[in-house]
Amino acid sequence: MAYLHKQWQIDALFLVDAPFYTENNLQMIVSLRWVSQVPATVTAAK
Repeated sequence: MAYLHKQWQIDALFLVDAPFYTENNLQMIVSLRWVSQVPATVTAAK
């Protein structure tokens, strides 16, 4: 996912699937705008 940071420097809202929702992935896209479904196993989703 590091390639997103280098290649996708655009003003956009990214839609990511629930399996994308991992700590590592979220740290890589911190500067991007995104929306995702949160897996129900995440405590904050309950």
